[in-house]
Amino acid sequence: MTIFVGGIHAVGKTYVLGPACQQLGVRHASASQLIKEQRGLQSWTATKQVRDIYDNQRALVDAVKRIEGEGQRLVLDGHFVLRRSVNDHERIDPQTYMHLGVSGLILFEAPIETILDRLHQRGDHSWDMPELSAFAHSELMHAQTVASQLGLELAVLSMPSVSQVCDAIGQFWPPSTA
Repeated sequence: MTIFVGGIHAVGKTYVLGPACQQLGVRHASASQLIKEQRGLQSWTATKQVRDIYDNQRALVDAVKRIEGEGQRLVLDGHFVLRRSVNDHERIDPQTYMHLGVSGLILFEAPIETILDRLHQRGDHSWDMPELSAFAHSELMHAQTVASQLGLELAVLSMPSVSQVCDAIGQFWPPSTA
């Protein structure tokens, strides 16, 4: 079983999901990590621009199927919308989430000012407030579309704590007994 956690870059997905998944005893991976492993890639651009969206999503589905085939429950963090280039954003096909076999969706949000500051601290100065605002809005709208089209529940969390994330994940499946 897979729970998908989306949100724009620097919203805090990996930061909070690591400890939450450890506490729950489930596997956590980022979509970019699994895509890199599956495709044998070394890195992305610093500005998070994605060019091979279709091939990357196919590799992600293959990686998730492999993990599920090993009997592991997975919390996967990634995006509902990708950045092709500055001010060029592409929504991921809802069928990708169906092929991933997700049983629930969670979206992380944070104030745009906080996210911009985090991106700048990472050395990424390619974003500005208008683009980040548009990107965050698109991420929310598309998360709602994916949830609606696939008949899945969507939990939207604003700057959640580890405890809040554990509770949200618990809505979709019970804690691991392993």
